[in-house]
Amino acid sequence: MLFASDLRGIAYRLNRNTVQRFPEAILGIIFAEAKSGDIDRARRDFDLWHDDLAEASAGGTLAADLVLVDIHLSVYEDRPFDDATVERLEGARVQLPDHDFIGKALASNLLCNIALQMGDFDQAQKCAEQAIQLYRQGDGEFGALHLHTHLAQIRLMRGDLLGAGEVLQSMEKNLSEMPGQAQWLIAVARILRAEVAYEANDLHEASRLCATAFALVEHRDAWFDILTAAYRVNTRLAFSESGLPGALEALSHGEQIARDRGMPRLFRLMQIERLRALTLSNETRSAARLLTEIGLSTDRTRLEESDDLAFRQGTTFVAVARLMVRTRRAREALEFIAPAEDLAIRRGQLLALAKLRVIAAAAHWGLGSRVDATSSLLSAIRLLGDQPFCRFILDEGPEMAVIVQAALDGDHVSVPPTPAQRRRLSEMMHHWATSAWAGKGQRRAGAADLRRRYLELMAVGHSNKEIARIMGVTTNTVKYHLKEIFRDLGADNRGRAVQRARDPGLLDH
Repeated sequence: MLFASDLRGIAYRLNRNTVQRFPEAILGIIFAEAKSGDIDRARRDFDLWHDDLAEASAGGTLAADLVLVDIHLSVYEDRPFDDATVERLEGARVQLPDHDFIGKALASNLLCNIALQMGDFDQAQKCAEQAIQLYRQGDGEFGALHLHTHLAQIRLMRGDLLGAGEVLQSMEKNLSEMPGQAQWLIAVARILRAEVAYEANDLHEASRLCATAFALVEHRDAWFDILTAAYRVNTRLAFSESGLPGALEALSHGEQIARDRGMPRLFRLMQIERLRALTLSNETRSAARLLTEIGLSTDRTRLEESDDLAFRQGTTFVAVARLMVRTRRAREALEFIAPAEDLAIRRGQLLALAKLRVIAAAAHWGLGSRVDATSSLLSAIRLLGDQPFCRFILDEGPEMAVIVQAALDGDHVSVPPTPAQRRRLSEMMHHWATSAWAGKGQRRAGAADLRRRYLELMAVGHSNKEIARIMGVTTNTVKYHLKEIFRDLGADNRGRAVQRARDPGLLDH
């Protein structure tokens, strides 16, 4: 694949005569510009040569290709879609000749993208499988392998963790046997495998995969779903290793990339990930303020007709419901969860449904409804069957451990857990018991490294803005860290904080 630097030289030499003589090649260049991350230039070239391309397409099938490339660019521009876009795509697909398998595959590919954005995983899976079949009919194996990323994400969100892992491992194996520039797509597969490993609580493997793939994905890609997955797993690993400070560092980086690339939906989902990290750290006041700032409504009566694309993602429902429970609005949370569960069922988002039932268990427990709490927890486990999901419960922390222990002991249960459920519950209690000290040690080590860095920058006199630039974070993140440092050291200004850090050897003299 040609990347942006290669394509710019070609694009600069374009003229009207060339465009009209070779319209298919020009559309191919524009398509590749977007694919390689140069989205602005791709759109400028498309708009600049649109009329000439449209003139060249008169009476032929190139008009359908124009629609496909336009919507392809819109996917990379992170634009929202609606029914009118679907109708344009369907119309373009009908115009393509029967033998144009690659064109029809691209149309199905784009329909899959739109269905994923709308949160309709059933439709997305149907379109992905159709696109894979069409790519292969047109000998487009590389294109078919692209769709395996969507297929794996869909399986993960539908609760098929093992299936998602198998798809990605097969994809990576096939790519490794192909000539050409397959490394980038292998990196994409590894980022998604990192998410699979994280959900199975294999944090070591998740960290390894993320470390090998993150930089390549970030620098070579503008693919919304993949960037979202990369920043999400990177943030969650940082949270598990270094607590809230680590998560905030990772989030600030992801949010900055979203701003720099003009990807509002990615930025919004990063804010929801920030909401998750703050809530799990019991920073509920900050989380509540963030919820208001990003304009998420908790009105359960408006969920289904909401045009807020964030609510098409199950992670948003979970984050909002969790905050309600943590701010002692358990009854309101249960009223919110009921329609959210219904939407998750209809959209095929079974992992989100399981997570909502875990949050519901915490809400019931907070209201003193112990039997309802254990029933909701066991229902969540039963929903995912024998799939090795763990983090959807473990991430909730000590608050959930009490309910897990009650279900394991047979206290407050209407129906005793099955042997398989007891085994899962025991594994989770074992994890909490054996990793509590090690986990705290790791978090302390990660947080200590970050704190030392902030202290060093502060000691040499850098301002908050300068520290933010050096660390690659926002000034608000710097303020948060310094506030924590001042509190831990019992200091009320920078000079006193630096001195108190030097006394016990936290900072070199």
